[in-house]
Amino acid sequence: MTFDALATTYDDDFTHSPIAQYLRRRVHSRLDRHFQRCDNILELGCGTGEDALHLAERGMHVTATDASPSMLEIAAHKTAHTQRVTTRQLDLDQLPSVTPVYDGVFSNFGAINVLPKWRPLAKWLKDRVKPGGIVAFGVMSRVCLWEIAWHSAHGDFKTAFRRSRGTAAFRPAVTATPIPIYYPTIQQLDEAFAPHFSRIHVEPLGFFLPPSDAYGVIEKRPQLLAKLLALESKFGRSPLFANFADHYWIEYKHQ
Repeated sequence: MTFDALATTYDDDFTHSPIAQYLRRRVHSRLDRHFQRCDNILELGCGTGEDALHLAERGMHVTATDASPSMLEIAAHKTAHTQRVTTRQLDLDQLPSVTPVYDGVFSNFGAINVLPKWRPLAKWLKDRVKPGGIVAFGVMSRVCLWEIAWHSAHGDFKTAFRRSRGTAAFRPAVTATPIPIYYPTIQQLDEAFAPHFSRIHVEPLGFFLPPSDAYGVIEKRPQLLAKLLALESKFGRSPLFANFADHYWIEYKHQ
């Protein structure tokens, strides 16, 4: 699988990064608003299981899914002590016809960006989320001002504006097969999830903070990092910035 190439170093390269940890805490604060102890939650694209671990330690039962067997292996090991996480392989391009009904569903850090269309996912979820249940996604945005400014300053205009075309190729390793990544706007997701879901919340994730390929440069400069984190904490939740951040966090309620 394409993302297997990232699995063994993913936590060191991303999960343990101070910027990623800050953004993940933001996501957890949103999940904690909606999901309760003993809820049954479905996670799409669980990666190495950090979010599933958070929910399981709060008493929830999580079905953590991913297309990558290597990611699932790490997630299963990381969450085994909780006995509340079940890992399953699931490809978002090949959604199963029979699954349980869940209290809520979520996906973090761009897992649904592998989909070229989102209406099939919405149609699938409407039969798998209880009425009143929450579906929430962390989505890579179509326009990331930080990415544009950073790569333009380094003369790499192809990378700077790669998202603006709506799709770009991602190669996790030199030997890996590149896969297409798609960048839906908030309006596109709203249209895809109507009429069965209504949007109840959206906020930027990483408007003042850089995308992951610049984490290392910023984190080596503690004073700059502290200033950016302060700006993100004070102003970085405004919905006005959501379409221009690295990611946006969007929540829907099942009608």
